[in-house]
Amino acid sequence: MTKNINQKIIIFLGFFGLSFFLRFWTLFVSVLDKDESIYILGADSLLNGNLPYINIWDNKPPGIFILFSLAMLILGNSILSIRILSIIATTFTSYFLYRIGAAIDEKQGEKIGLLAGCLYGIFSLHNDGAAANAEILFAPFVTGAFLLLFREHKLSNIKVFLVGLILGMGMQIKYLVIMDVLGLVLLGSWQQLSLPVSLRQGGVKESILWFFHRIKNTALSNFYLFKGGERLRGIFSGVNRNETGKPIKPINNWQGFTQENFISRTAGIFKKFSLFKFYIILGTGLILPAIAIAVIYQFYGYFDEYIYATLTANSKYVAMLDFSWSNLLSRLNKQILGNILLWLCLFWSPIYLFVLARRKFKQERKLIYLLLWFCCTFLAVLLSKRFYNHYFLQLLPPLCLISGYVIIKSVYFQPIVNLTRSKLGEEQNNLSHDEKATHLKNKELVSSQANCKTQIAALRNYLKFPSFLTNKRHIALFLILIYPLAQAGYNKLGKNLEFIYYRYIRGIDTWDDREAFIAKYLRQRMTLDDYIYIVNYEPIIYYLVQTKIPTKYAFSSHLTAMSQILPTDAIQELENIMQKKPIYILLAEKDNISPEYRNALNQYLETNYFLETTIQNVQLYRQDVSN
Repeated sequence: MTKNINQKIIIFLGFFGLSFFLRFWTLFVSVLDKDESIYILGADSLLNGNLPYINIWDNKPPGIFILFSLAMLILGNSILSIRILSIIATTFTSYFLYRIGAAIDEKQGEKIGLLAGCLYGIFSLHNDGAAANAEILFAPFVTGAFLLLFREHKLSNIKVFLVGLILGMGMQIKYLVIMDVLGLVLLGSWQQLSLPVSLRQGGVKESILWFFHRIKNTALSNFYLFKGGERLRGIFSGVNRNETGKPIKPINNWQGFTQENFISRTAGIFKKFSLFKFYIILGTGLILPAIAIAVIYQFYGYFDEYIYATLTANSKYVAMLDFSWSNLLSRLNKQILGNILLWLCLFWSPIYLFVLARRKFKQERKLIYLLLWFCCTFLAVLLSKRFYNHYFLQLLPPLCLISGYVIIKSVYFQPIVNLTRSKLGEEQNNLSHDEKATHLKNKELVSSQANCKTQIAALRNYLKFPSFLTNKRHIALFLILIYPLAQAGYNKLGKNLEFIYYRYIRGIDTWDDREAFIAKYLRQRMTLDDYIYIVNYEPIIYYLVQTKIPTKYAFSSHLTAMSQILPTDAIQELENIMQKKPIYILLAEKDNISPEYRNALNQYLETNYFLETTIQNVQLYRQDVSN
């Protein structure tokens, strides 16, 4: 057992080392994605005693702000804490994938899990996964819940509740985790319905029901036969006599019907009851985090703000855009080309099931489980209707498991031979006995024996064949994985060395970090009491400069391009911002502002501001004090 624990610790540390190496360069960057910037601002506001959506508004569930604030509280109030958080999240996800892989196959499970975990560590950097996006942070919760499901065929009530609670916490990071919940519910239902109902698993409940049902039927039948309750005593003594004094045998309507028969006939009822109980316990754990958060907002008097930000705004956000098949196909094409190994394995899985595994669906049901999980996560991507790159990160855990499964199973595939060693040995013994009985007079028998020996020799050669091929199979596995491993390792090693050289050796603290350079420029020209307004650029500048934010809608796109989801008018909010007289207004040179908002902004810029400088396509307008 100690050896097992040590092995798991070593594997966990190995995944941590892989994640740290691949993400080391992110420790030096101020921003990797605009979304994580608003999460940092929200977490910073939460650490200052303000609930999410009150001082900093966003349409994400509060769980991600809580997670960020915990990281910043424990590891320090800095961007570095968030980078470490993403490394830890990726490590746990990789480790949970390893444990799931080890649970789904007895023979090759360790290899499947290790490969799946490594693939996740590598490919989670794609699709904007280097940033601490929601899909990176809820992945440990989802994979942890699925691990509990895959590890045990029959979950106890406490573990079912724990699965629901873990997924409930994941849903508070992003509501589309509900599709992972759907996948787990389907798999859990499948497992519950496949459980055999026997005396060992049935327990006392089925036995009691069987006993009383048998007693009831037997007692009623004999009562009507003997026309009185007096004779019922004989039922249990085994003898009764009629009016002539001759003994009669009591009627037993359940004669020959055993407890096993009863349980097997009523298995459907018990399975349905067990399934219903599974749903109730899982649902209880699932909604508990949401109820706790809602109670907190109700207590502080911000329940309406909470409901609008998390439910109303998101429903408006989804309704803003129509579903586009052309956009979906374009994004899928990009995904397949960018993650070619994973998608090729997905396309190979039906070939493996129908050709190599010879349609043995019962033996390969775990692969079918993984495909079902993948389908549910793909529905989550479709529901978003926007198909942003980081939305596809939700597909990654099941996709890595599917890839690990089909790669290992295909490379280490053992062909099925029609004649086993035991059958051949038995046939040889039979032939030898017949040979002695006939004193080698039967030529057909001798011929059959010679044929049998030939088959035995062939089987022996076959049994040596896998050991001969072992190295070749390792070579095949190496050739499959060499490109993604080498590409990721080479690219990230070069990037890590560059940051070490320029940041530490040459001492350029803002190298390859435009946001840090702009923030440094602003800090030298502002006080902590001044305001700045970032129109359509990275909101992380607010955090880096540590100055006042003139609006709760710090995520620039909310005002400039998505004002439909806000509880206020965008132009009115712009007026409120300008009344606070920000010292600087930052405007990126890109066309992502609505015409109405741009016209209103230009009027303020023309009358009250002048262009002081431009830093890498970001215009810095300073307040004109002469006006």
